[in-house]
Amino acid sequence: MNDTWRICLLLMFLVTIPLGADSYISLQLGLATTQSEIDVDVIHVGHPTYCDSVLYPDPAEAPTDGACASDQRQRAYAGLFKQEGGWLTSVAYGRVFGSWRVEGFFERNQFGSSKQLLPLATSGDSAILSKTNEWSQFQLPNNSYDDQGTLIFGLNVIKNFDLATSWGWFGYLGAGLGVAALDFNYGNEFLRKTVDEGYLDVPFPVDWPVDAKMNAAGSLSAIDASIKERTLTYSLIAGVDVYSGPDVTLGLRVTWRVIDDVERDKALWTTIRSHAPVIADGRTPFESDFVFKSWSYFTVGLVATYHLGASSR
Repeated sequence: MNDTWRICLLLMFLVTIPLGADSYISLQLGLATTQSEIDVDVIHVGHPTYCDSVLYPDPAEAPTDGACASDQRQRAYAGLFKQEGGWLTSVAYGRVFGSWRVEGFFERNQFGSSKQLLPLATSGDSAILSKTNEWSQFQLPNNSYDDQGTLIFGLNVIKNFDLATSWGWFGYLGAGLGVAALDFNYGNEFLRKTVDEGYLDVPFPVDWPVDAKMNAAGSLSAIDASIKERTLTYSLIAGVDVYSGPDVTLGLRVTWRVIDDVERDKALWTTIRSHAPVIADGRTPFESDFVFKSWSYFTVGLVATYHLGASSR
């Protein structure tokens, strides 16, 4: 059993054990906005374009030494993008212990799509640097991030503070821990210059046949990978509530949420240089590992809470 499922079982146990305390249920609806950009490392075997045997009329003419012989997986480039805004809804069941609350929650949020230029890594690797002059100026390398949907199951621990008003307002601060199941698509596109754009004049470390260069000119390398992974999530919470009836409160909650690293291994490319997704040997599948480094976002939601049994007022 992996760590995320252990956390799920622990959270479920903590919420459902029969403790002697008042309880409540709540519903939250709100909006989400990104706090930080998402940094992505893309790791694979990245041979220079002139190594690609599929581009040659006679594959035996393709070089097989130097950078073309490397089988080392390394960071080929880095993506950096910011999500569009989104929405969230969540339901929670909690227990009240004086001024403290413990609640288990289930949250669903959705972010919009984005497509941005891809800042290429400057690692100094010759296989990467040899490509920097290849890209078409009409469509620069870009990445896309489509419709992130996330399901979160977690536990919040909250401390209430009486605001000492005649209207029955009280504030609270808290922290949360949970497991996030993410579902989104991540894509990259690399379009090479056409002959008219000057591809035949692009400087390469080695000479290679004009016929092979013609086959590479205007070619596209692209991937649209489905990312469905689980990871841990952490949050800080602040809010205010007011009693609108003996057992009902309405309020506003702000949450700062952090999503831990997400990894997707061995994602197969859609196309490489406009041919089947294989590396320079013409046989081995062209696959990448994606590492989405930890990122954060804010949510602001309206919360309606119904207190079961004795009022916690």
